[in-house]
Amino acid sequence: MTSRERVSLALRHQRPDRVPIFECFWDATVDRWRGEGLPEGVLPEDYFGLEIELMEVDNTFGFPHEIVERTDEYVIERDGWGCLKRNWADRRSTPELLDFAVKSRGDWHRLKAQLTPDPSRIALPAMKAKQQQWRDEGQFICFEAMIGYDILWRKMGVERALMAIAEDPSWVMEIYECDANMIIGMAELCLANGLEWDGAWLYDDLAYRGGPLFSPKAYREQLLPYHRKLADYFHSHGRPVILHSCGNITSLVPELLGAGFDCLQPLEVKAGCDLAGLAKEYGSQVCFMGGVDVRALFAQDEAEMEREVRSKLAIGMSNPGGYVFHSDHSIPTQVSFQRYAKVVELVRKQGAYE
Repeated sequence: MTSRERVSLALRHQRPDRVPIFECFWDATVDRWRGEGLPEGVLPEDYFGLEIELMEVDNTFGFPHEIVERTDEYVIERDGWGCLKRNWADRRSTPELLDFAVKSRGDWHRLKAQLTPDPSRIALPAMKAKQQQWRDEGQFICFEAMIGYDILWRKMGVERALMAIAEDPSWVMEIYECDANMIIGMAELCLANGLEWDGAWLYDDLAYRGGPLFSPKAYREQLLPYHRKLADYFHSHGRPVILHSCGNITSLVPELLGAGFDCLQPLEVKAGCDLAGLAKEYGSQVCFMGGVDVRALFAQDEAEMEREVRSKLAIGMSNPGGYVFHSDHSIPTQVSFQRYAKVVELVRKQGAYE
């Protein structure tokens, strides 16, 4: 069974030959692994035969990427949203946010004209070459984009975004609508230019350790209609939709299912997400990806890692809605190359369905 077949079955609530495997890695982790056996020039997802490939599109304001300052310790850069951020030089953590492009409605109305789908935003030859390689390898390909609140705060900052959600919902909904149209427009351009995918991978971090960043009511009234619009679009093309949302999303799960998401990822244990509880209550309705406590993967006692992997596989494999193996966020620098190799080996061995 190819990865494309395996992941497709899991996302459609059917049983493949074994649990599919996917993972995300900190850049600093990859740097460490270069000295521990990962060949130079080879990505860890290729080395370990991971099964999902992401085809990113540019749905930003289109500002040029700019390095403002670089030292041996950190780098300050401006991204396509105009967001100024400071990160460790080896990018081993979440960056510090310094400044944003939108500080007022006037800024937004001036800049929203830059959110126009355009073929120049697609590196067409490179993306077609990647698509062909991934098809030849039998990989599951996802259209990849940030959406909703994850875009809102990148435009204006977390504090301003949360205040707007509370005090100016019509403005927030205008931004969500514009972004949903932008993403659909970029997806249509991809299709028109011969780029295809098997599913959609959408990023929208909605929660932190204590729960959602805003109330379920605010989600239902402001963001859910645009989540549903995106899910309906991809479903109209027969493509399942994966939602990445960090933090403890437990109280939002009924709303997310109502929006039409087919898979929830990464189910952060550190924030309070419980794969067993979620599977018991919602397992017949949704595929889960993740829920594996990454802290156990770098535990000094290897048996602790094995217990965590085996226990989460058992829960995931019994979930009627399907399961894809993934950590509860991404692999940090504490996990050695040799340890992660043992994780993958264990998943391939224990994740086979009878």
